[in-house]
Amino acid sequence: MFVGSIIIIGVLIGALCIVTATAAALVHQAHLERDAAKKEVADAKTEFLSRVSYDIKTPMNVIIGTTALGLEEIDNPEKMRDCLSRIHTASEFLMGLLSDLVDMSKIETGKFHLHSKSYAFSDFAAEIRPIIEPACEKKGIRFHMPEEEININMMVDAMRLQQIFQNLLTNAVKFTPKGGDVNFRICNYATHNDIFSADYLVSDNGIGMSEEFQKMLFQPFTQETGNWAEKKNGAGLGLAITRNIVDLMGGNIAIKSELGKGTEVKVHLDIEIAAIQPEKENELLNMEEIRAILGGKRVLLAEDHPLDTEITKRILENIGMELVCVENGKEALAVFEEHMPYYFDVILLDISMPVLDGLQTSRAMRKMTHSDEQVIPIIAMSANDSTEDVHSCKEAGMNVHVAKPVEPQKLYQILCEYIQTPM
Repeated sequence: MFVGSIIIIGVLIGALCIVTATAAALVHQAHLERDAAKKEVADAKTEFLSRVSYDIKTPMNVIIGTTALGLEEIDNPEKMRDCLSRIHTASEFLMGLLSDLVDMSKIETGKFHLHSKSYAFSDFAAEIRPIIEPACEKKGIRFHMPEEEININMMVDAMRLQQIFQNLLTNAVKFTPKGGDVNFRICNYATHNDIFSADYLVSDNGIGMSEEFQKMLFQPFTQETGNWAEKKNGAGLGLAITRNIVDLMGGNIAIKSELGKGTEVKVHLDIEIAAIQPEKENELLNMEEIRAILGGKRVLLAEDHPLDTEITKRILENIGMELVCVENGKEALAVFEEHMPYYFDVILLDISMPVLDGLQTSRAMRKMTHSDEQVIPIIAMSANDSTEDVHSCKEAGMNVHVAKPVEPQKLYQILCEYIQTPM
């Protein structure tokens, strides 16, 4: 009995030792895997920052260098115009990169959402062509886009739908040499159970992609090795963003490519047919009409950044508007209250201001006893232009949101719309 107990105890101790050793080995392995995972994350972050730094510094070098050259050519209008054109091109690239980075950040954090509304298919087709055709003409590429008689309204996020095909077509133009062809066609389309189903084909006879690259082309910051001449054209985020938008729309995307022969991308989407008509957009006014409407109108501008104030002031004074400028929302409330009702025709509020931000200021203005507090147009101006930001502005009593950097023509059109027909 005693011997048996000793044997049992011995077996238990042995088993415990084995379990302990196994547990220790598992813990050690877990530590190794954790350390490896940490290193992988650290390496990914380092590579990410390196790529972002490179892609931001490239256009910034153009902007800084060309600005210096422009200052030397201040008395030479032709050379100055060329410098400004280069600065504008680099700035547009930089803004596109920043927008892509914001989109990728939202995707990674699960905050990338679609916001559908009624959108005419004819408008989608009409808006794609003028974006791609000039780029093709500039590079000497033929663009083919057959006309399709598809008279339906889709319930879709119009901006993201356009983004898919702008990304794909822009890539096709980038990697197709002079004399080549870029094609965009819609085929295999049908309607069934209030769903519009279609295949969208983007193809080119450009440089194509290797099989190795095609396995990872949807990963962020990936570019085909050897295409160094094209690196200035993007950060390698477009396809990753495109894939995520297509996935969110419940569609699929497939790519076939061969080095030296070209690429074909097929996107399949099933989109709900809208039961309501799209909202009509106002026709664009020319500068003469804009000056006739806005000339002499008074603006209360609340903006804490001196350079942004100066830029907005010049944009609006250029068409004959009169401005009163303040640095924060508290000052804006005081100026609005001390002037007679209907003295100001419109109020522009920056969202991020000290003391009192734009949202707080708008809410306070709408609650004032000033006769015109409910009817005066209040326009938000902010670098944050997500759907959530726009919604917050609406909830705070603002009429419309204008994204920074401000596009003069867009601001003029909005001002004309709201000054003529306030709230």
